[in-house]
Amino acid sequence: MTKKKLRTRAVLLVALQELLLDRTVDTVSVPQVVGRAGLAQGTFYAHFESLPAAIQAVGGLLIAEHVRALEVATDGAVDQAELVARSTRQTLTLFALNPDVGRLLFDSGLPVDGLLGGFHLHLRGDLELGMARGEFRSTDLDTTCSIFVGSMMGACLDLYRGRLRQDAIPTVIAELLRLLNVNARKAKRLANTTHDFVPWRALPLSGVALD
Repeated sequence: MTKKKLRTRAVLLVALQELLLDRTVDTVSVPQVVGRAGLAQGTFYAHFESLPAAIQAVGGLLIAEHVRALEVATDGAVDQAELVARSTRQTLTLFALNPDVGRLLFDSGLPVDGLLGGFHLHLRGDLELGMARGEFRSTDLDTTCSIFVGSMMGACLDLYRGRLRQDAIPTVIAELLRLLNVNARKAKRLANTTHDFVPWRALPLSGVALD
């Protein structure tokens, strides 16, 4: 895309996120998005084939921002078990502290397959390396990834909804590490070792500089 097209696309995605985050808005439509963005409706369809496609693009921005934060949060981890523990803590804490992220991911109509697929792909590489180093054990890597990601996302949803307290995060981490056959003492130590939370950039995310 040209720089102008990238900026226009970013303006549309910012407007869409603003509407999705607005609790006074019950449903979102293309006319609302272009009205908020100050653009013609034809411009929207020059960039996205439908509103669900634009919402999916928002999901891509969220996943990219989360990966950025994870890279910072896991920097300096001494082994794969610590890396997975830090990554899990960062993810769970995000939903405990930033309800706007939970609103976009769980309440905006974002396809859950894309979100789970992104987490699954990211985790699989970490688990494969941990298994190669003898830190993790699994009889079926795909099944282990599925259970781990599903359990983590369930906990994220409960943290966002308030069904799970933030002080339960270490217990969740320890249980997930045990799923990877990390010994109980190490799992408990890693789960209770605190690290600085890496904040996300302010929502709405743009993907390009708009200034």
